[in-house]
Amino acid sequence: MAIIETSVDLSKPVEKVFEFITNLDNQKKMSEYITGIEVSGPLKVGMRYKIKTSTMGSEFVTENDVVALEPNKKFAVKTIAAPPASDVTNTYVLEASGSETKLTATMDAVVMTIGMPGMEDMVKGQLKGALNQTLALIKKTIEA
Repeated sequence: MAIIETSVDLSKPVEKVFEFITNLDNQKKMSEYITGIEVSGPLKVGMRYKIKTSTMGSEFVTENDVVALEPNKKFAVKTIAAPPASDVTNTYVLEASGSETKLTATMDAVVMTIGMPGMEDMVKGQLKGALNQTLALIKKTIEA
């Protein structure tokens, strides 16, 4: 199990950041590959929703479970992966600092590199790069 963590400072109050990251439609703003989001009911722990993506002409649907929802503090989603892949949990922790917010993103994932020495660090680096890109997009979008 690998835990990858990174953070960003945002010039918005914690309430605005929490509102942004928990509005699931905003996920479309974070990825050019997301073509739709299916939500059935209000956002709460235990709720499952689907994200539709399109990559190189192929369409995919992933199921996601909300596993933590603490207003203005924490939001976590577990993406259910189809075998042989493993589930991934992404957690966002918000810390108020005056009128600004520190947003920390953590990814809890299984990194499979059986028989490939040195690959685990490379994969972890790629995952951290993806988290940094997500946080940069959140910063760009929310501060615009």
